[in-house]
Amino acid sequence: MDSEPNLNELAVVFGRVRGLLLTEETVQHAVDLLAEAARDLIPGAVGAGVSLIHHGQRTSTGATDTLVRRADELQYELSEGPCLSAWSTSAPVRTDDTTTPDQRWPRWAAAAAEMSVRSCQSVPLIQGRTTIGAMKVYSTEAGAFDETTERALTRFSVPAAALLSHVQTTDTPQQIRSELAAALQMRDRIGMAKGILMAQLGVDDRSAFRELVARAEQARRSVADVASELTGGSTAAS
Repeated sequence: MDSEPNLNELAVVFGRVRGLLLTEETVQHAVDLLAEAARDLIPGAVGAGVSLIHHGQRTSTGATDTLVRRADELQYELSEGPCLSAWSTSAPVRTDDTTTPDQRWPRWAAAAAEMSVRSCQSVPLIQGRTTIGAMKVYSTEAGAFDETTERALTRFSVPAAALLSHVQTTDTPQQIRSELAAALQMRDRIGMAKGILMAQLGVDDRSAFRELVARAEQARRSVADVASELTGGSTAAS
């Protein structure tokens, strides 16, 4: 393969496997690409990572850059951190400022702060009744993430967990393509909608995302539906 596949190319890869156990290399492509998608989706994120975890040990990991990779490695070296906590508790975990003493992971927070990692949002990857790993975004700014970004990353983690679960099993390629397409569609629509709101309201990326979520909650619709409406899509109202 001449270059790393983008997310659309990955869908084609899965469409060709039909019942075969995918290789470790393909799994690595999947986690790397999902990490990139998470970084692009979440305002304020400078990097993102995805880890598949079994009995507390990583089986595969993807990262957008060396800063994320090192911040993740520290968690496993120290046996503490937001990614491991999200995996073990099956619940979202956030740290707003690593320079502030954090009794949950004092050693990891101190080490992360030295690397200029100031805040982190991590969510579990849950497939069925099993937590198969965690997805996280990092920022070099304190307080970069909040409940809005937590909900967005949690929503994205659902198709991501389904995809990663199928990567290591023998499920049908049609189901995999459908789940990946849904994740891609949501990400692209939200990105376009944020751009429209930024132009209309004269606000930054993060404020546009907050406005999008607020409109969705007010209308009791999904963020993807509201984004589709803003961009001229044809998603039915829920």
